[in-house]
Amino acid sequence: MTMVHTHPTASRSSARLTSTVWLHRLAGYVSEFAAARRRARMMRALEALPPETLKDIGWPTTDNNRARIVRK
Repeated sequence: MTMVHTHPTASRSSARLTSTVWLHRLAGYVSEFAAARRRARMMRALEALPPETLKDIGWPTTDNNRARIVRK
């Protein structure tokens, strides 16, 4: 018994699929970068608030004079 194996040839549809995957990956990186920038901007805004305001919104208090927000 003889088994025949065929290898797929590179066609336009496979090239298009590869470029689509690449674009999705790039879009994922861009969205992650944008989300990280938004988080950093929000953290800076929170750090700029006075301790009394942080207390009013329910942020945990600290022992030192300046309320610092711990970054993860």
